[in-house]
Amino acid sequence: MRLVSYLAPGHPAALFEALAEAVGADIGFVTGRSGPDPAADPFLAGTADLGWVCSTSYVELTTERTPSVGLVGISWIPDDPDAHGRPVYFSDLLVRSDSGIRSFDDLAGRRVGCNDAVSLSGYHALRIEIAHRGHDPHNFADLVMTGGHHHSIDRLVAGEVDAAVIDSIVRTRRARRWPEVADLRLVERLGPWPTQPLVARAGMPPEDVAAVREALLAANDDPEIRALLAECAIERLAETPRDHCEAVRRAMAELGPVQRLARG
Repeated sequence: MRLVSYLAPGHPAALFEALAEAVGADIGFVTGRSGPDPAADPFLAGTADLGWVCSTSYVELTTERTPSVGLVGISWIPDDPDAHGRPVYFSDLLVRSDSGIRSFDDLAGRRVGCNDAVSLSGYHALRIEIAHRGHDPHNFADLVMTGGHHHSIDRLVAGEVDAAVIDSIVRTRRARRWPEVADLRLVERLGPWPTQPLVARAGMPPEDVAAVREALLAANDDPEIRALLAECAIERLAETPRDHCEAVRRAMAELGPVQRLARG
C-alpha cells in the first residue's frame, strides 16, 4: 500500500512514518497544500491508496464529482480539555501579547496569517466565521498565505502579520516547547471541527480498509506510537463515524460554489 500525508510538517513526519509502518504501507509527503489538487489527484490516478488530508480536501474530493476517496473511519483525539474526549479540534485565532486586537471584529483590515488555500483550521474556518458574522470573506481582512501553520506562527511572532489562525493541536505542541509561542494571546477558538481524517482510495477492498482501521486502533498500544502521539499533543487514535466530516461539507456548501475552495 502507498500512503501519502499532506499534514506534515504541521504534524511531525515521524508520526506519519510510524503510522505507515503500523499498517504496512510505504509513505510519501506533500507539503504546502492540505490535500491533493483535484486536477492531479493521486487517488484517482491510483498512485496512492491511503492519505492523511484536511477534511476540506476530503469534501472537495467527494463533492460534485465521482468520489476518489472514502473515509477509513480513523482520526485522532487531541490532548485538549475543550475537545472533551472527542475527535475535534479548533482554529485558534492568535495575536501577540501586546496586540490591540481584542475581538474577532478587530481583524477588519488586518493582515492574518493563513496556512494554505485548502486548510480548514488555517483558512476556511476563518472565512466561514467571517461569513457567519455578516462580512464578506473576500475583503474583511487581508488573508496572507504562509504555506504552513508553523510559518504562520513564526511570522506572527516576528510581527510580519497581525494575527494568525492555527490548528489548535499544532499550537498546543509548539506552546509546550517554545515560550514565545506560549506568550501568544488567544483571541477566540473557531469550531470545534472534526479532526483530520485518514482517507482510502475509492475501490479499495472493504476488508483492506477494515484491516487498516484495526491496525491503527491497535497502534495505540505501541509504546513508540504512544510517545509520538503524546509529543504531538494527541491523546489517541480513535474510530470515527461515517458522518465525521459532514459539518465541514455543510459549512463549505453555505459559502457557495464560487467561494467554496480556493485553488492555491
